[in-house]
Amino acid sequence: MVVVGVMVVINKVSGPSSEEVKIGVVLPLTGTSADNGENMKRGLDLALKEINDNSRTEHKVKLIYENSEYKSDKAVAAANKLISLDGVKFIIGDYGSSQTLAIAPIAEKSRVILITPSSQADGITEAGDYVFRTSTSAKQEAKLFSQYVFDKIGNTELGILALNTDYGVSYIKEYSSNLQSLGGAVGLVQKYETTDNDFRQFLLKFKEVATKDILLIGNRKSNGLILKTAKELKMPFTFFGTSPTEGEELIKVAGAAADGLIYPYPFDDSATSSAVLAYQEKYQAAYDGKKGEMISSSSYDALKILSQCFESVGSNVEAVKKCLYDTKNYDGASGLITFDSNGDVSKPFILKVVKDGQFVKLEQ
Repeated sequence: MVVVGVMVVINKVSGPSSEEVKIGVVLPLTGTSADNGENMKRGLDLALKEINDNSRTEHKVKLIYENSEYKSDKAVAAANKLISLDGVKFIIGDYGSSQTLAIAPIAEKSRVILITPSSQADGITEAGDYVFRTSTSAKQEAKLFSQYVFDKIGNTELGILALNTDYGVSYIKEYSSNLQSLGGAVGLVQKYETTDNDFRQFLLKFKEVATKDILLIGNRKSNGLILKTAKELKMPFTFFGTSPTEGEELIKVAGAAADGLIYPYPFDDSATSSAVLAYQEKYQAAYDGKKGEMISSSSYDALKILSQCFESVGSNVEAVKKCLYDTKNYDGASGLITFDSNGDVSKPFILKVVKDGQFVKLEQ
């Protein structure tokens, strides 16, 4: 009888217990692209609450946020701090491709898993065995959108105005190659820095060479300023965008000048899959009726997939890495996710247009 009693007590003490896993997050909370840094944080905070509120979760999560300010040196300092001082073995971030590529070698050398929910530069594909992303690549997007633009403008020369970042350079390369393979032509290509706010000189150069159609490869603020300036100068260009153009800041800056901008988008917030519907319901309840968009949803998925691996194989880095590579057809808030041998994912795209200050599906 005494032995039985002791066994009961041991069972209670040695039963399932929760373990806290620290995850570092590197993102821009101030400066350029702070708007999408906030979108990342919203998606992550929503996932964090779900994970930690679940009584069956054995691996609770602690997020340690670091502000990169959309600067590579700040991102590097943040990653080093998270690894050396906080002892994290998992990092989510950064938003920008240049920042993610700057911290990827640090993660690789330290054998720390790095998942970016938004960086699209093609270099991330080869950034290392510990580097993953839940976002699509510039290569995937450019292939789809170049076909659409070619169908619209034929072999008329397309001007390109792009951010001088790893993302911008990747997109220019992939887009130009795809467009030319279709029989299209790339005309004047101009790059600008993240600190540029005056785009008159760029637009005047396009006017000088009689450009009619321009692809904008930039963020919400820069694209908004370009569209606003073109309207003020009464320059009748036809503009196309890329997926990072969607966001409230575009409308705040450009106003009605943004109407008519067409761009590809690897996320459909009206999709009827149970995972997308459930995510939208939770997101709107948490954030005053706002719809979850591309960045928040892929950030949410990054943390949820990590948590799923923790529950499946524990928090050992090598085991989690294998779990991620083994993830197939994960039904996420941003769509189905399967990591390939490079840690990349593929997702279907839709075409969207700005109409009356709203981002809506393009009717074709």
